[in-house]
Amino acid sequence: MRSYIEYASRFDPAMSSRIRGATQDEMRRLELVSGHPLPPDHRDFLALMGHGDDGIISDDELSTDVSDIISFYEENVARGEDSVPDDCILFGVDGVIVEQVFLEREPPGRVFFSSDGQKDGLWAGSLEKLLCKHAYMRYRPRQLQYSATYTTANPRPSLDAVRAEALRMGFATQWFSDAITFCGERSGIVIIVNQFERQGLLLRVAASSPEPLYALVERIAEAAAVDLKIFPE
Repeated sequence: MRSYIEYASRFDPAMSSRIRGATQDEMRRLELVSGHPLPPDHRDFLALMGHGDDGIISDDELSTDVSDIISFYEENVARGEDSVPDDCILFGVDGVIVEQVFLEREPPGRVFFSSDGQKDGLWAGSLEKLLCKHAYMRYRPRQLQYSATYTTANPRPSLDAVRAEALRMGFATQWFSDAITFCGERSGIVIIVNQFERQGLLLRVAASSPEPLYALVERIAEAAAVDLKIFPE
């Protein structure tokens, strides 16, 4: 997990001053109320960011704070109002669109979002990938002068076609790309593509000049047979 701190600090050296970890007692309490030992990545996350992750995962609509996770187990789960899949541990709670986030307890520890106590959709291939790709999406496009975001409402799976076309165009895959996210770079051009299960495609491109962006988006749209619409930022 410290590799994530090092990675994010390359973009924002002050990031580490804005995170706050949980205590060993709090982590033992979470193990007790969940009935499971913490996966190593989850334990490392909580030790560094259990009371403040600088908004890299949490926001006003989702909490990864260990106190909120413990309360959810003690209140909602204990009373039978909510449930957590047997092979998972609760990672995030109290969201509006994403009500809960689950972390699989066995390696590689995939991350799922949920609104009904089930693993409704994949969010990341692992916790470390989730953190690093969120850092990349937050910071990397800001380093380039021009960026644009496009979406499609069609839920037809298109990410694999976009990924394949990006690779044909010479984009190098960032290591934290996974089954629902492709992040790639080529000569100062950044491409970020997300497609959650049963949802449309989200494409963000960034470059130091605007000209390559238009040609890139047209080629992606043609290769994946998707109708991309500009998303106001």
